[in-house]
Order: sequence, then C-alpha cells, then structure tokens
Amino acid sequence: MHPAALAGPLVLAGGGLVAARKLASRSARPDIVWGAYLLLPLGFLRRLAAWPVTYLAVTDRRMVLVGGLASRTAAAMPVDQVTGLTLRRTVPGRLLGYGTLIVASPGRRQAFRKVRYLPYPEQLYLEISALLRPQEPGGTVSTEGGGEEMTAYDSAGPFQQE
Repeated sequence: MHPAALAGPLVLAGGGLVAARKLASRSARPDIVWGAYLLLPLGFLRRLAAWPVTYLAVTDRRMVLVGGLASRTAAAMPVDQVTGLTLRRTVPGRLLGYGTLIVASPGRRQAFRKVRYLPYPEQLYLEISALLRPQEPGGTVSTEGGGEEMTAYDSAGPFQQE
C-alpha cells in the first residue's frame, strides 16, 4: 500500500493533539482529556504497524487482499468472476502516485470491492486487466473521464461494454 494510507490517521492524531491541549488547559480533569486523546495516537500506531504487511496479490487464478497485524485477514476473489475493473485516481492520488482499484463481480457477496492507496496504479491496472481478458483481437482497454478513470472491458463475454 502507498504511504498516503497513513495520512488520514496522522492528521487525526495531530489535530487531536491540538484539541486535547486546548481542552486540557480549560478542564478541571486534564487526565481524562489526555487519556481520551491517547486513543488517537494508538490508532495511528496500529495502522502504521499494519501498513507494511497489507498488500494485494494477483495470480492468473485469483486476487487476494491481505491485511491486518494481530489478526491477519485474507480476502480472495477468483479472477474468472471479475466482470469489470476500474481505476480511479483523484487529484491528490495523481500528485502522490496512488489510486483506487474498483473490482466488479456478479452477486451480492464479494470478498472485496475497493482496494485503496495502491502504488503504481496504472501499471497494476494494466497487468490485472491483461489477466482478466486473454489477448484476443478485438479486446479493448478504454479510458474514461479524461484519464482520471480507466475501465477494462473485453469485446466478448462478461466484459461487454454497456
């Protein structure tokens, strides 16, 4: 995962520090304020420790999203059940080099739908979409939204563009 995944919890811990200082100076019980604030940096440290061991593995048979530190979670989806693949990149994502991969498959129960903060998103998107559709004449990869969003479709089967 891209280091930008840690930006939200870091900003929350920093903003919480400012708020805790302000509240503790006005409170009769500053120890309660600082005790409550302690949850924010602990949450950031938990995410920081889990960040290097969270990854997406893709083979020719399945996509596996692995994450967690104390309790590892692995969500797997067979590649042949994937009906669409979309890469979404926001302005901060383009500036910092990350993107969100949105995986579509039939049915209500999906192992995962979005994989956020992927580094090298275009390269990953092209490699995964090549696994989804065999190299046949007539297969297309289209770019929608002026390069902001990319979607893979095949000319036959479940990848047909609507």
